[in-house]
Amino acid sequence: MSELLPWEKVGPEYRKNLKQAGMVIDLNRCTGCHACSVACKTEHETPLGDFRMRVRYLERPDKPTISFVPLICMHCQDAPCLDACPTSAVVRTDDGRVVIDEDRCCGNKACVTACPYGAIFINDETHKAEKCDFCGHRTEVGLDPACASACPTDAIVFGDMADPNDPVSQLAKGKQAKAFKEESGTLPTVLYVDHEKWMEQASNAGVQLSANDRDVTYEQDNLDTKVSS
Repeated sequence: MSELLPWEKVGPEYRKNLKQAGMVIDLNRCTGCHACSVACKTEHETPLGDFRMRVRYLERPDKPTISFVPLICMHCQDAPCLDACPTSAVVRTDDGRVVIDEDRCCGNKACVTACPYGAIFINDETHKAEKCDFCGHRTEVGLDPACASACPTDAIVFGDMADPNDPVSQLAKGKQAKAFKEESGTLPTVLYVDHEKWMEQASNAGVQLSANDRDVTYEQDNLDTKVSS
């Protein structure tokens, strides 16, 4: 009998047994190519102008160069969106990831407001809250999330943060990966290598194709790209 391909492995016996799903993003390796955000958008078929994965192009304050920062839901261990949701639509899975139950979601944006990372949006087509879920449908059959799989420089590494021998844990420890907005106390499980504090403020206005940002936007009515002031 031939070996099953990853996408043919469906069922509890093939699920990746993660105690704490997490991710490390190495900013030294990120080239800003948008392969991660494009792969994510394709995987989840998000509407025009909406992104589960965003890549910011940030002008460094100390020299005339650009830094790139991919941003997603941080899957916080103390997630404010969980308490903010009035219908308990935001839930935590057994492996620690934070996901949204679309059937329970009423679309009142409480979770959007509560998130300190701007990682949640309301899908204009479904009128439900949406965000990164670490591609649960892929990881349960042993695949990496779409963003990690698509990254050509291996800047995005996914795995079990609770296992000290897991590559993602070793990378986090070896490269001293840090959380974004650590002072918020949310305890993210998405950590960054070469993260600098100035990026946290600058990321609110970095370049990203998003209709909700005051920078480069994608006009949905006439399909033209424009720059907002």
